[in-house]
Amino acid sequence: MSNLVIFQMLRNLTKYLVFVFLCLLFGCQTEQTHPIISKPNVCQYSQYLKIWPSAHGFRVSIQHPDHPDQVRSFTIEKIKQRIAVLSSTHVGMLSALQAQEKICAIPDLEYLFDGKLKKLVATNRVQDLRVGSAEISAISILKSKPDVLVYSGFGLEDQKFKRLKAAGVLTIANYEWREQTPLARAEWVLLFGVLTGKFQQAKALHEQIVKRYNQLKLMAKTHNKSNQLPVAISGNLYGDQWIAPAGNSYEATLLKDAGIAYVFSSERGSGSCFKSIATVLKKAPLINIWLNPGLPTKDQILTSNPKAKFYPFFKRPIYCYTAYSTNKCWELSVIHPDWLLSDYIRIAQHKQNKLHFYAMLK
Repeated sequence: MSNLVIFQMLRNLTKYLVFVFLCLLFGCQTEQTHPIISKPNVCQYSQYLKIWPSAHGFRVSIQHPDHPDQVRSFTIEKIKQRIAVLSSTHVGMLSALQAQEKICAIPDLEYLFDGKLKKLVATNRVQDLRVGSAEISAISILKSKPDVLVYSGFGLEDQKFKRLKAAGVLTIANYEWREQTPLARAEWVLLFGVLTGKFQQAKALHEQIVKRYNQLKLMAKTHNKSNQLPVAISGNLYGDQWIAPAGNSYEATLLKDAGIAYVFSSERGSGSCFKSIATVLKKAPLINIWLNPGLPTKDQILTSNPKAKFYPFFKRPIYCYTAYSTNKCWELSVIHPDWLLSDYIRIAQHKQNKLHFYAMLK
């Protein structure tokens, strides 16, 4: 090999090494220009939501409940002026922040409770996504011209909303419904505080809810020093199985904090448990409260399940949110677990007045 060829190879190698060095140098400099997050995650209760204040806004991280390695992170630096929401609980959180004017689309007027939003829908300032369609589509959402879409992350939406992402709409999966504790669910209001520019208001609201919830929990514990707790069953018979909250579920936690002994508290899981009617009837003599049968009157329970009249606890007090205002409960119970806990405590103490969501069935 000639000296000239060797010289040419060395020169090319030198150019390559210099290029690599410059790439690394400028790459490091670019990385350093990103704002450094020095403040801690502000979420204290949620398993899936993390929020860090940064120099120019907020860094948000949302973990998929079933796939811990799937974490979606994004930065919010500007207030979102138009927010489309696909759940009643999202409406409730924005309403609690007095941010209804930021909502550009709702999932279904039929299930709306907030009076201000109903007027906005009536004057076409907020779009009802169910109008003219049995299914909410990406096209109908785009018509509302959203800056951001918040949905519940049931599993298929990521594919469904690809068109929105392509149009520049920020899509956010909200897993508040997968949280196992009441205060963790309510903490998702911080996400809406970030989106609307009302973070401090959201933080203050959640702190107030936490304080009130813990005060009520302590009050219930103090009231039940005798350890003679009322015993409750929840759910109803569907087909040939009784469907009820499992022992580590959101509702089971509320019942425990309210000083109510729950018949399925030992059942593992944070979702539902399924029991035969024979299993339920074995526990029936202990039960003195029936909660959440899913129907607003005793007559409707009997129409749905004629054998219910033979349940010993059918003659006991039966309470359900459907007897008062179903939409109110769906919309506001997640952001106000303190109201929900207050209801359960009053039910446990046989007080039928001053209930936020529940009423005794007639």
